[in-house]
Amino acid sequence: MAAAQFVMALNFAHEFELLSLSAMNAQPEHAKKGGLVFVRNGRLKMHPEIYDHLALISISSICAGSVYFHGRDKIAAEIVNLPYREGLLNLEGGEEDYMAFKRLCSPVSRFFLLQAKKVQWSAILSAFRFFMMEGIWDVVNFIVHAMQRADADVLACAQLLESMQKQPWYPAFCSSLHDFRATRYPLNKVGLESELPEMA
Repeated sequence: MAAAQFVMALNFAHEFELLSLSAMNAQPEHAKKGGLVFVRNGRLKMHPEIYDHLALISISSICAGSVYFHGRDKIAAEIVNLPYREGLLNLEGGEEDYMAFKRLCSPVSRFFLLQAKKVQWSAILSAFRFFMMEGIWDVVNFIVHAMQRADADVLACAQLLESMQKQPWYPAFCSSLHDFRATRYPLNKVGLESELPEMA
């Protein structure tokens, strides 16, 4: 779900230049996250939080697809049981994103000397919580409808953002982005470990 990846990526618009959004991305020269095309200055240093940003963008399509498939009420009720509740994570059609997600989590797990599973599930839970925040799902639907109404196959992210800024919910959306970043960052080992404390 490219719309969900775009909404998640807006959390990190200060790090990435969001270029375009499409149902199918056929531009291999750019970073590909579903239908979201974005770039980052290659001279900037990579660090654990950048990998975490990229991992969250990658897993967003799967988490949003799971919310769409199961419904927000079921996800809200079952999120406390993740990752031990089988079948909640809907990987259908998102296998490539999931493999990219796992690769992107590896530098974070190595940096903090944590099991990869802990880092992966911390990110997955964060992505689910983001989409369960008040109003976020409505923004995802807004982007989906904008893509459906568009005459072109590819939409410029700047055009989408301009349209969003005209909506009455935009200030509250920006506040939600700020709140999400404040709960996730700065990354630290204690926070990442605390999601799955019973794992060895």
